[in-house]
Amino acid sequence: MNKLGLLIAVLAFSLVSCTNQSKKQNDETTTVNESTIDAHTSQMALDWAGVYEGTMPCADCEGIETVIELKSDLTYVAKYTYLGKLEGENVFKNEGSFTWNDDGNSISLLAEGEPTQYKVDENQIILLGRDGKVNTGELADFYVLKKKM
Repeated sequence: MNKLGLLIAVLAFSLVSCTNQSKKQNDETTTVNESTIDAHTSQMALDWAGVYEGTMPCADCEGIETVIELKSDLTYVAKYTYLGKLEGENVFKNEGSFTWNDDGNSISLLAEGEPTQYKVDENQIILLGRDGKVNTGELADFYVLKKKM
């Protein structure tokens, strides 16, 4: 009878060990997948360097033709042409550096005054409001600059 009790105890121990090992492997897999998801940002996953262009809304003109070049050395050149304004008074250039925000999905163009933030998406950048959020009004589509291919 002792041998039967010992055999049952060994089988029970083996079964518990196998179950714990399987659970441990599942936990490790979850941890690896979670860290992979966390590393998936626009900064790392997208080919973001390039020239973006579009026409932004303007309160006192026909629109602001905007061209922004993002360079891989974290510098940018921006050109703004105010449509419908007098020649010579309608073109402004700005250049400097930019930084990636903590989320890795948006950038801040650093210039005189307040930085300008853009969300970086596949083949486009989107001007963000002062609150750091995407504009959602009826003019929202005009805040999108498309990447020039």
